[in-house]
Amino acid sequence: YLLILFLGAVLIAVPLYRLSPLHRLHGVPGPKLNKITELTMLYYAVLGLRHNKLRALHDRYGRVVQIGPNTLSFISPTAISSIYGSANAPDKSTAYDMQHLKGDGLFFLKDKASHSRRRRIWNRSFSEEALLGYQDPLVREIEHLFDLLLKKTSNNGKVDLVKILPQYSYDSMVGFQTSLLDSDDPANIAAEGTKFFRLSELFTHIQPLFHCLMLIPGISRFMPFEKLSILAAERRLKNGATFRDGISYWVRIDVDFTINKLTLYVQFDGADTLGSTTTMMFYFLITNPKWITVLREELRDVFDEQGRSQQLNSLDQIPILEAFVQETLRLGTLLPGLPRVVPNGGMIIDGHHIPSGTVVNVPVWAYHVDPDYFPNPRAFDPNRWIEHGNFSMKVHSMAFGVGMYNCVGSKLALTQLRILLAMAVHRLEFTPEPGFDSEKFWNGMRNTRTADFMEPLWVRVTHRNPSD
Repeated sequence: YLLILFLGAVLIAVPLYRLSPLHRLHGVPGPKLNKITELTMLYYAVLGLRHNKLRALHDRYGRVVQIGPNTLSFISPTAISSIYGSANAPDKSTAYDMQHLKGDGLFFLKDKASHSRRRRIWNRSFSEEALLGYQDPLVREIEHLFDLLLKKTSNNGKVDLVKILPQYSYDSMVGFQTSLLDSDDPANIAAEGTKFFRLSELFTHIQPLFHCLMLIPGISRFMPFEKLSILAAERRLKNGATFRDGISYWVRIDVDFTINKLTLYVQFDGADTLGSTTTMMFYFLITNPKWITVLREELRDVFDEQGRSQQLNSLDQIPILEAFVQETLRLGTLLPGLPRVVPNGGMIIDGHHIPSGTVVNVPVWAYHVDPDYFPNPRAFDPNRWIEHGNFSMKVHSMAFGVGMYNCVGSKLALTQLRILLAMAVHRLEFTPEPGFDSEKFWNGMRNTRTADFMEPLWVRVTHRNPSD
């Protein structure tokens, strides 16, 4: 009975304290239930709709919202600068703890010194010289993707881009050491990997539950991507590279380059996010056909009669193409945020003194659809990126993060997106399946640490005559 009384007292006292003036975050606007428990936001995370909920909360409560007992969400350029952009920016939160995985990927490194050392090596992998080395293999893989699309849709067939584009992105890892496109991914690795990322995002915010989750028999079925990563890593170390990939720079520097380190490289080199982003790019292309005409006109002089180009390394200089990619990243980056922990002594964010230990965050998608920074924010409008000249709107993009922890592979990702879009528009015609409901597809998107799609994106693909 004493235990029951004690637990009952705790269940009453904790909510009362968290709502009282004694609580250190008292006065910050937000729903009362969110102030009491993390379970409210966890509920929306389970649904894959946390990005939408965060936008709704900011619409109601303003630029700063308390979304958990110890968690604040901000939306403003100054908050981005304070939380991510300065040299004294806060450290990553426990959401980045992934001790159950082999190795320690750059994305999950929390120690700034360790991250900085690792980052310096990665930077060499994505230098201008290195990017030129990736170009020919990327073009070959894209051509292979196109061949498969045409083969699958011959004789009036159709293909689901939601399934095949993640296969392409996974095959882009570590010198193309996997063959998901050719095998049609019989183990469903790409899809199951997405499910695992969703689970990891849900439970890393409640660490004890996540560690318990990893002990559940059968949970390994959500981790086939780890097996794929180990296989790809073994192949890469055994066979070497057909071109100077990112691993080449690591092997030259790290004499103790182990299979675990390479496995983490394979697992978290952005394959999953590349797959979802390319899916979104083709969704926007198919549902906004007027831009296909504009892009083709702009690309007319980029390709020769055989469909080859010597300008692929300068596609970022083609305004509409670059604007289309940037608008895809704005609306298609559904990330709910990149949480940080306020250091000892606290800090000032947008005029608010935030006590140490508080988790702070700027929700990426909610910021990307804020009307103060992106007028008519829900509309897909590449023109917004060039109307002000020199792509000045890029200052508001968080697609690849901000500051010292920003995505080290952003240049390669942008290169892949530009080349894929340019070649697709130049060579192919995409026709959505009759009856395709674009609104249903959009509303069926889910997101936690990665995007997931509840609806297929069936299309027919045919050759295009570039002279048309």
